[in-house]
Amino acid sequence: MRSFIVSLILLSCASYKSSGEFILKENISYGNHERHKGDFYESKNSNAPLVVIVHGGGWKARDKSDMRLIAESLATNGFHVFNINYRLAPEYKHPAPIKDLAQAIQFAFENFKFKGKKIGLWGYSAGAHISLLHALQNDNIAAVVSGGAPYDLSWYEHSPYIVPYLGYDREGHIQDYLEASPINYLHEKAPPLFLYHGIQDDLVEHAQMRVFYTRAKLKGLEVKTYDVGFWGHVKTFVFASKPVELGVKFLKDKLQ
Repeated sequence: MRSFIVSLILLSCASYKSSGEFILKENISYGNHERHKGDFYESKNSNAPLVVIVHGGGWKARDKSDMRLIAESLATNGFHVFNINYRLAPEYKHPAPIKDLAQAIQFAFENFKFKGKKIGLWGYSAGAHISLLHALQNDNIAAVVSGGAPYDLSWYEHSPYIVPYLGYDREGHIQDYLEASPINYLHEKAPPLFLYHGIQDDLVEHAQMRVFYTRAKLKGLEVKTYDVGFWGHVKTFVFASKPVELGVKFLKDKLQ
């Protein structure tokens, strides 16, 4: 009873906006930290499936506003959407964001009404990394859309993003790098995956996606890819509309 009352209080603190296809409830608290907030795009169809989306920013910056257009694309296509923030490095290191995503998902299961017993995940860059680490270690995910993800952190010796996130460079800590890499959690019962990546990405190499794809296929997984031609990491996220269109279609096929 107490948890139910707390949930009602948290939901009542959110600000509401309405459109023709969904109601936007902003800054719902899914936990106690100031970063434990999410925007819930509630479909007018109460039996719609749910997708949780996770922003990028090298684990140390940015927020859920970056994912607003993706959230709206999903919401206007018949999904409930929970677009979340999470705790950031260097103050909060791995696996803090993974735990935050799990907490947000648990909150969604307890407080939102949606179709099915599993949900979808969509993340870009660090958000895709976080999403995959959850999806590959839990059984409550039906499908994942992953854009620009660092699938194998062990490729990087001294990254200005990974070092603040893990707390050290690769030398002397290779096992920690491997244990924080989604590629090492692939298994035969993993959910269907849609991967997209900029061919000219020089922040997270396009080859990362190809290696992950090959490993996933060897496990017998359902995995689709889309190469964003001649664009890098940021432009792929900001300007590429085709992978968003394909990602929405992919989730429709798997969840609706």
